[in-house]
Amino acid sequence: MNYRYQPPPSSLSEHVRTVLIIEGFAESPASSLPLFTNGMPALLCRTEKDEAGYENVRQLALFGKSVPPDCWQAGGHDTLIAWFFKPFVLAALFNLPAAKLAKSPVDLGQWNPHQTNALRTQLAYAVSTAEKVEVIDQLLLLQSQQRSRECGIIRHATDQLMYEAGADTLATLYDNLHLNERTFQRIFKKYVGITPNQYRRICQFQQSFVQLRTKQFDKLTDVAYDNGFADQSHFIRSFREFTQTTPNHYLRAGLNKKES
Repeated sequence: MNYRYQPPPSSLSEHVRTVLIIEGFAESPASSLPLFTNGMPALLCRTEKDEAGYENVRQLALFGKSVPPDCWQAGGHDTLIAWFFKPFVLAALFNLPAAKLAKSPVDLGQWNPHQTNALRTQLAYAVSTAEKVEVIDQLLLLQSQQRSRECGIIRHATDQLMYEAGADTLATLYDNLHLNERTFQRIFKKYVGITPNQYRRICQFQQSFVQLRTKQFDKLTDVAYDNGFADQSHFIRSFREFTQTTPNHYLRAGLNKKES
């Protein structure tokens, strides 16, 4: 068995982090490294060549969480190809609720039977691994073109909230995206899996925690105001909610020792 990573085509680089190819029929070089998938959402394609040389498509599935370890076992006639996606892309790209993808893998046949049957036919007649990769690349490119609005909304919103998570950021996003609050809330919750405000608060805490952990402040009020909290008390309540301890206690003892 041999495996390798390759970058996606530039047309997909906004959505796909990397592509992993596993060929059960190929010998592995001595310098081969362990396989890590880093818990990224993925589309997995598994094909198997029969004795007559015909390519059978054994699996085409979307994984909202990590691909289970047993899925990576490749026999001597197997080819596995996985497209690993950037955060929050997969649900919007395939118009599926994030909650459904998080619960269990989704077979592409459930997503779109007609399109999946055509895809299986193309994969069956692909004579090389490179051709199989190109078939799925074309599917993803088509989806990115058809779902560009939704993907753009989620990418812009999550990036902006990661950068600036203050309470006023959501109102700014509504204006920038030309959406009313209700529409934005519905789209965000469907494709991210939590509400915009829940995501904003997580980002706000993470930003404040990094500042606290790296001690880039003179006093706690600096951390509170730098990260958009109303005041120091608001920051302390948020910190306790996420860590079960206070900022002062964390600075003295670390998060490994919780307050009683």
